[in-house]
This record gives sequence, C-alpha cells and structure tokens, in this order.
Amino acid sequence: RLVVEFPATGGAIPSWQIRTVKLIRYVSAWDFFVVACEIVFCVFIFYYALELRIHKFQYFTSIWNILDVVVILLSIVAIAFHIFRTTEVNRLLGELLKHPNTYADFEFLAFWQTQYNNMNAVNLFFAWIKVFKYISFNKTMTQLSSTLARCAKDILGFAIMFFIVFFAYAQLGYLLFGTQVENFSTFVKCIFTQFRIILGDFDYDSIDNANRVLGPIYFVTYVFFVFFVLLNMFLAIINDTYSEVKEELSSQKDELQLSDILKQSYNRTLTRLKLKKERISDVQKALQNGTKQLDFEEFKNSLKELGHADHEITAAFSRFDKDGNHILDEEEQQQMKHDLEAKRVALNTEIENLGKSYGDNNLDENLTYMEARNNHTNKAIWVSKEEFQVLLHRVLQLEQSINSIGSKIDAVVNKLDVPERKELKRKDLLGKP
Repeated sequence: RLVVEFPATGGAIPSWQIRTVKLIRYVSAWDFFVVACEIVFCVFIFYYALELRIHKFQYFTSIWNILDVVVILLSIVAIAFHIFRTTEVNRLLGELLKHPNTYADFEFLAFWQTQYNNMNAVNLFFAWIKVFKYISFNKTMTQLSSTLARCAKDILGFAIMFFIVFFAYAQLGYLLFGTQVENFSTFVKCIFTQFRIILGDFDYDSIDNANRVLGPIYFVTYVFFVFFVLLNMFLAIINDTYSEVKEELSSQKDELQLSDILKQSYNRTLTRLKLKKERISDVQKALQNGTKQLDFEEFKNSLKELGHADHEITAAFSRFDKDGNHILDEEEQQQMKHDLEAKRVALNTEIENLGKSYGDNNLDENLTYMEARNNHTNKAIWVSKEEFQVLLHRVLQLEQSINSIGSKIDAVVNKLDVPERKELKRKDLLGKP
C-alpha cells in the first residue's frame, strides 16, 4: 500500500507498507495434511470447551486450567477468523474473476491475517508453557517450576522497589538528555535504553556529549545501583530459593522417574516373553516324554505338574488333535513340535529386538538374573503334589460352604418377602369397591 500525506505546511510525505501473507491456504499436498491436522485441532478444542462448560467454576481451581482457558479462547477466535478469512478470500477471488479489470482490495484481509498470525504466536507460546505440567513427574524438571512458584512473592515484592528506582532513572534520563539524544527522546525510549545499558549495548559518548557533568554521574550511579545491587538481589532471591528447593527434593523419597517407567515397562515385557518361552519349553518336554501315541490324560498330567492351567492344556491339545480322539499320533506330535519350535524362535527374536529398542546391551545378563529370580521365587512358593491335593480339597469344601450359605440367605429372603406380599395383597383387596 502506497500512501502520500499532504500536511497543512505544504509538501508531500510518502509512505509505503508491504504485507506478505498467504491467503490461499490449500494448494499442495502438504497443505491438505495441514487441513487434517486443523480438523483434529478443532475436535480437541470442542472437547475441552465442553469440559469447561460441564465443570464451570470448578475448572478454575488449578493454575494450569486457567492457562487452558486462555488457549481455548484464543483457539476459538483463531478458528472463527480462519473460517471468515477462507470465505472472504473465495468471495473476493470470485469477484475478481468476474471483473478482472477492477482493483481487488486485500488490504483489510492482509491486516487481519497479520493479527491472526500474531495471535497464533501468542497461543503457541502458552501451549509450550503447558509442557511444564506434563513433565512435573520428573524431579529434575520440577526444580525450575518449584523455584519460581516459591520465590514469586519475594520477587513481586522486590520488583516494586526495583521499578521505583528504574523509573526514577528513566525520568531523570528523559529530562536530562531528551532534547539532545535520540535514545532519550521519549519516556518509553528511556526505559528500553536503560534495559540496553544493563545488557551492555549503549552509546556512552552521546550522553557524555549532551551533558559533561550529569551524563557520567547518571551512567555510573545507574550501573552501580541498578546493575550491581538491585539486579544481583534478584538473582540472589532466585538462587537462595533454588538451593532450598534442591535440598528438599534431595531429602524426599525418590518418586517414579521417566527412566523407572521405561525400565519397568522393559522388565514387564521381558518377563512376559520369558514366561511364554517357558510354557513352550514345558510343552516340548511333555512331547519328548510321551510315546508315539500321546494320550490326553498323560499330556495333561505332565503339564499340570509344571503348573499349567486346565484350559490352557485343553486348548493346546485340541488345536492339534485333528481327529478328536484325544490321542496325538506321531504326525500330530511332529506338527506340534514344529509349531512350538517356530514360536520359540520368534520369541527369541522378539526378546533380542526388545533389548535393542531399549538400548540394553546386557540382555543375557538380564535374562540370567530374571531366571535366577524366578527360580528363587518358584522354590519359595513350590508345593508338593500331596500339599496341592490338600489345598484343592479345602478350596472345594470352601466353595460348598459358600454355596450352602448362599442358598440359606435366599431362603431367608424369600421368607421375608412372603409377609410383605400378603400385606400388599390385603391392601389391594381392601382398596377394591
């Protein structure tokens, strides 16, 4: 946009403004992938808006939920403008195609597209801040958030004193050098100039030339009080609070860390695969101990001694008992052995891949350790066949007792219902004319 201003004093003051924006959004394949992401984004915003409507004021009990509300509101505004922008661009392009000689004014859309981009930038910033909520389970990650939360009151109280001194120096610089130095020409410029002094980006010669006496005094006293004293007090407050938080966290009991979660998942998966491998080995042993004609009862007894459940044994046997005579002939046994060997090889490969995916170079040591632990556990909980029969007999007696108690309770309930039914019947008879 080119603008020429004609002031009352005469002359012409030209100015220009060029905005580069992408108003036609969906052209390439990547743009259509962005459309899919935008649809998912809208679904999530709709879900959280419903959650906000359901919980109402209870939703504001957490500071993170307040941040959620800000993100949701900005997202709703962004979605509304996105729809408006798309329809308006299509309308303007349609008019331009109908009347190609007319000027298409996209200035309005370009301006609001810039504001839309700015709003999305702020929204994305708040969304990144929310990441702190999801990494709070880690002790190291919580140190920063805990430090800032604990020293917030001290920093707020000290900030009042800091900005009193800071604005006093800004007013002093504005009155001393405002008419001679560009960086002090307005009060706002004085504020940003003083921030630049703290960072070391400052032209000292300009204020020295403007005022030979008060210029050096202003600069030296500002650097001493603001930079060396007040700014370091800020750092001292944060550093002291950080030391307290770190000491408290070190004295606390270790909570579940991300590494612990990964390690537990790894151990659970490895144990599950190891148990599958042991079951396959047990079935292979049962097949080796059997004859050419393996009876179901013989197969069942061999595996029950190794602790397998009845339904697992029945399912494994019936899978290969094609003729259903409860006897595995030599061909059926060979087929079962071949299938078990293929499963065992697949499990070994899966265990090796698991070690590689978790970066475990000591997989054999872990397997040895787990085998030793399982053997120790099995020895601790192992019972003989006679003890198992006694326990089984007791469990059956307990089931019979529970069934007897249940039937007696049903009888008592039925007896209690009889007077109540009679009373209801009597009331019905009395109520009839």
